[in-house]
Formats: sequence, C-alpha cells, structure tokens
Amino acid sequence: MLSKVLQICCFVYILIWNVDCRCNETLACVTQGGKHGYCMGGQCLTEVQSRPRSDLEFRIIAKYPEINIKETKNKMLYIRGNGLGLNWTTGKKMTKTSTDTWEINFNFTSSDDGFRCQECSNDITITTKLEYRILIADKTNMIGGNFAVDLPVSMPSSYFHEKPLFKVYPWFYSKVGQTSNFSINSSEIGKERQIYLYFPPSFNENTYKKYPNLLVFDLYPGGYSELLAPIVDKLLADTGTTKEFIIIGYGDYQPDRERFFLLTPVPGTFLVCANGTFYDLCDNCLPANYTVDEYQRLMKDKCGKRDNIEGFGDRLLNFFIDKIRPKAQELANNRILIDQPNTGVMGYSLGGLMSCYAAWTRSKIFGLAACQSPSLWWPINNTTLNTCDFDFINNTLRDQSFQQSRFQQKIVLDAGSEESASPYKLTQSTVEAAEMISNTPGFTINHNVWVNIYPGSSHTGLEWFSRIWSAFETLLPSEGAPEMPQSHTEASGCVANKAATFVTSNFTLLIFVQFARFLIFKRT
Repeated sequence: MLSKVLQICCFVYILIWNVDCRCNETLACVTQGGKHGYCMGGQCLTEVQSRPRSDLEFRIIAKYPEINIKETKNKMLYIRGNGLGLNWTTGKKMTKTSTDTWEINFNFTSSDDGFRCQECSNDITITTKLEYRILIADKTNMIGGNFAVDLPVSMPSSYFHEKPLFKVYPWFYSKVGQTSNFSINSSEIGKERQIYLYFPPSFNENTYKKYPNLLVFDLYPGGYSELLAPIVDKLLADTGTTKEFIIIGYGDYQPDRERFFLLTPVPGTFLVCANGTFYDLCDNCLPANYTVDEYQRLMKDKCGKRDNIEGFGDRLLNFFIDKIRPKAQELANNRILIDQPNTGVMGYSLGGLMSCYAAWTRSKIFGLAACQSPSLWWPINNTTLNTCDFDFINNTLRDQSFQQSRFQQKIVLDAGSEESASPYKLTQSTVEAAEMISNTPGFTINHNVWVNIYPGSSHTGLEWFSRIWSAFETLLPSEGAPEMPQSHTEASGCVANKAATFVTSNFTLLIFVQFARFLIFKRT
C-alpha cells in the first residue's frame, strides 16, 4: 500500500515539477507519459531495447603451397562470400603474411537481427553462418564445397587479446584421388595382409591439409574396389557435398571363407556348401535363381553343412587400431586426423554388422559409423539352423557397460525394402537397431543417428555402391553449400564446381557404368 502511495505521489510530483523520479528497482512504476512499467537501472521502462555488439573480430587464414599456383602474373589469394563485407561477385585480396599463408580480418557487429560488416555500407545481414570460397587471382575458383564459419563465434570482443582464428586448406586443380596398397604382417589374425588406401584429390596438391579417416570393410586392392574411387572423386570434387577423407580398406580374406571369421563379433554357426562354393552354387546344388526359402531348405537338407565360425571380429578391429592405421599414417606423412570425431567405420552386410559393433563397443575410437544392410541376424541358431539369434540387438546393444560414458557419435543405418525375408530380416532389424540406439542417452534420431530404407533395393554389392554416397554425405558433410551461387560463377578462367544435382540424377548411371567396365575388364 505504501509503495502505491509513493508511486502516486511521485507521479503527481512529476506532473507538477516536470522532473524525473528515481523508482524502486524491479518494482512496478509509472512513466512520465502515464504508462505502466517496471523499474530497471533507476529508470521506469515499458520495454528494453536490445543492445547491439560492435568491434567484434575474427580471422581466416588460408594455407596453400604457392609453388603449385599455375597463374604467372597474380599469385595472390582472394576471398568471396555471402556477407561481412564479402560478396560472390568480386573477391577481396587476402594479405600474405608468411610463406604459403594468406589471411583476412573481419570486423563486424552483432544484433538481434543478425551479423553485419561494421565498416561497410549496405552490407548484407547474415543470420547463421558466413560461407566463403578462396580463389587464385580472383579467377581460379577452389574445388569442393564452401568453407563456413558458424555464427556466433566465441571470444570475438575487445576483452580478449587472442581473437577467433579459422584455418582452411583450399585446392584448385586436382579432381582425382589416388589409390594404393601396402602389406603388413598381423599377429592378431595371422599372415601378411594387403591393405587398400584411397587418398583424396587434394592430397598431393595441398600438402598442408589433414583428413578424417574411414575404415571400410570388404575393400581389397584391385577387384571391385577399383569402382569406388571414381564414385568418391565425383562426390568430393564435382558435387562438393562432402568433406575430403582418407579410406583405409580391408578385404584380404585368406581363404574367402575367412570373411565369416573376421567379420563376425561372436562365435556362431553357419551353413556352407557341402561341395563346391557359393560361386558355383554349391557345385550346382542350388538353383540359379533361388529364393531365400529355397536357400534355407536346400542348405539345411541337401546342399550345405554346418560350419562353426569362431568370431574374430575383435581381433580384426585391434589389427586396424594397433597396426593398420599407424602404418597408413606413416604413408600419409602424418596427415591423417586420428582423433575420435574424425575416425569412422563403415561396411555392408557382415561389414555393416562389424561397423555397428565397432562403433558400439569402441565409442572412444570411432566417432562415425555407417552400417549398411547390416547382418544383424548373426548368428544362425545352433539348434534350429533356420532361425537367427540377432546377437548384436539382443546382447551388445542391451549391455549396460556399453551405454555408460559414451563419446559423442554419428551413426547411419540403412537397408533395402527387399531384404526382409525370414530368417534374416535385415530390413526390420535395421529399423529396430536404429530405434534402440536413438533411445540410448546421448542419441537423437535425425541428429546423430539416422535410418533409411530404400524401396525396391535387394542385397547386392551394386546396391551398396549405389547408395554409399548418402552415408558419406551424412557423416562428413561439407561446411557450407556445394558451390558458389551459379549466377556469380566465372564464365571462364575458373575451375568451378558444377553440380549438386549430380548425386541425385546421375549417381546410379555412374555406378552401372563403372560395374560394366569392371566386368568387361575382368573378362578380357
């Protein structure tokens, strides 16, 4: 009551003497104009105006070997972008600060409607990220997706002596990666093994750049692994939708049936051909176009025999972590990023099972995983031989020790709609596993776990390669858009990216052509 009396007296006093009256902090008050408000900072306010921030700053540094620049007259680097003083039409010259090093400072303001260049007139306001590209002589465009700085950034004000710094490693000429292989002895699984390596297009051009690494099962030097490199080259250099990465492939099974031993995490039973191999339909015991039901019945009653698989998956993973990747790192001159967020594992079928198993049991090592058409059915039930135990779902995913103290991860699972036949049920088990993972603390569907079912797709290597691009894009997306807006792309003298539409419109054709070339080559 006393407060209201004081407010009334204050209001009357203001009307009579036309002077301000100090109000009581946080209490209701009345302005000189008779509006009701609240007292903040000694003023009676009906609203609070947002206060813009100014004199904010960050730097971008570009590293590139000047010796590789083909232009003869102008060897400077320029930058174009979508705001903060940049545009997509004319680049700003970056300052060369040392050998192979160029940089540019950005001074900007921040307000409730976005971010703007502080000293520019009519600058565009951007709201979420600064996207930009580096060009040589403001003519030769970089290859790959846009670089980006996510806004806001931490510590950009004058309070901090060291301002935020973002280093980038552009490349301008190379569009083709390189494949190679190396041999290494294994105490974990025995024998000398051949390892597949893929280095991305920029590897030899920009020697300052380092790369994430992906362990991919069922890739062997030569063979159908030759078909993967052109797919990845297109994805990295033409579409620009994915960051560059290094692939370390394992597929050296000695003999072929060893694949069941190395790509299974637990012991189990499997039916193998009593005579011949699966390549000759168990010495023609199986019909050429058998159904899953026919296969199960014939393998159990006539064409097959029981084989006990020991499940050496952990040994193979230890071989990769302890021996294969360190050797690859040596061959890459220590340019592989081996921290958890930059280490991935992926595979198809049994390789998909092992990818899920590796990610779930070794979250400290693997931050990325793609489990494509995973054989989550493993193993076949030892008693019935026509049902499956689904050990990964029923045991590994439910193991409480693996649900505690997990590191952040991104996991992709996918399968075809035509992989649903009993007893394997790949389609259904893939969805079930994704749901279980997304219900684990730290995982959220469409945030760091994704599941996709491809209508009409069956279980073949062609299906795997035809959709492998989707896993790459989900796990390692480019920082920004795939390319500079088309209306601002140079008509000539520019190594420009062409295409985000390549992925959706031409990828299946590319896969088909590559497989056809491979088959013709093998026959000749």
